[in-house]
Amino acid sequence: MPVTGTSANASHLIKVSANDVLVGMYICEMDCNWSDTPFPLGGFHVKNAEEIQILQKYARVLTIDINKGAEPAKRRRSNLTILSSARRAAPQVSSLKVNRDAYPVTQPVKKQIDKSHAAYTSLKAIMAEAATAVRKGEALPLDALCKPSAALIDSILANPQTLIWILGTEQELASVNAYCVRAAIWAAMLSRQFGLSRTDIECLFQGTLLADIGMNLLPERLVNKRGPFRKKEVLAYRKHVEFGVELLQACEDMDERIIQIVRSHHERHDGRGFPKGFKGKQIPALARFTSLAYCFERLLRSNDPARRVSPARAISRLYKQRELKFPEQLVVEFIHIMGTYPIGSLVELSSGELALVWEQNHEERLSPTVAIITDERRQKLAKPRLLDLSAQKANSDGLSIARSVNPGGLDIDTSEYCFAFLGKRISVAGFGFRL
Repeated sequence: MPVTGTSANASHLIKVSANDVLVGMYICEMDCNWSDTPFPLGGFHVKNAEEIQILQKYARVLTIDINKGAEPAKRRRSNLTILSSARRAAPQVSSLKVNRDAYPVTQPVKKQIDKSHAAYTSLKAIMAEAATAVRKGEALPLDALCKPSAALIDSILANPQTLIWILGTEQELASVNAYCVRAAIWAAMLSRQFGLSRTDIECLFQGTLLADIGMNLLPERLVNKRGPFRKKEVLAYRKHVEFGVELLQACEDMDERIIQIVRSHHERHDGRGFPKGFKGKQIPALARFTSLAYCFERLLRSNDPARRVSPARAISRLYKQRELKFPEQLVVEFIHIMGTYPIGSLVELSSGELALVWEQNHEERLSPTVAIITDERRQKLAKPRLLDLSAQKANSDGLSIARSVNPGGLDIDTSEYCFAFLGKRISVAGFGFRL
């Protein structure tokens, strides 16, 4: 019997032939036994042609949710909605060259985790000091940013999954300056995917890190406000871009590309951004990476709990904003990095147990290894256990991921699991390693 989780009577649910499946579609029903397939229960985005071929082996008719993913090609031509019309009107830009093999994985998470976590913590502290300096009218401590920034870039190039795990399990709400560090990491991961040079990645990282530095010159009540802004507040908020540019222009030997990132990181692909209303190729390429990184981070770490979403939902939101806020190519490559269920994200299994996604399976990406942390009643386990979901597929009652969960509101601190599955740390004569 096919496994279904939705009603096909809803207008946003459409049946399509497996031969008509496109990358970006969100599959919510199949005419086969879902547990026999390598795909997660509850729905998933189609990320590449390989997954389309796998789908065609198992199913002939599928149901897609056009609220969460791409529409069929025929419907796009004959049924123009406001959103699809806006996408069609969006400017065309030349695709960036993608070289996913430019930086092979050279380090396991276990070997990188301590150094990466220390660099991340250090950079957040330095950014807090930079914010204080700006508010006092003092010079930015740019030299202090260099060492931890370089360490984080090294970690990203060697294995981006390390920092995806660290950021994914972090529970503390990010301050204005902390989310700049997180956004810089997301942007650098995306640039690694494209195979940008080390020099370009460093420029992008620093530009993203400093993109919102001008926020520290705004009134605190405006920075921390929840809910809709009045028109005067919107105009005042937008001033942070101008303030940030002025701060960096006052720094000696500042790379002009970094200033361009700060100036353009709120521009949108469709021209509805600020401060200049640039669109398409008018927006500097590196600023497009920064824009997506900040958008993703705001969805994850919004100070307004009502706007905070799980990583899987955030990725879905990014896809819906393709060709409007940023080019579709950037979104597709970001999805390729993160996967349907990113490392460190909290998920509910078909058994009702909660688990953290621990390790991606490169051969069967939709069946990762997870760390089960609660029982089916949401009671925390004294000793979490690792489970490879791909090994469960052969069993008719095997576990699978039912849905992504936002940890906000749950009595679970995912940050306490950051080092839980990496062995005991041993330090000898100042040299540390994990057993």
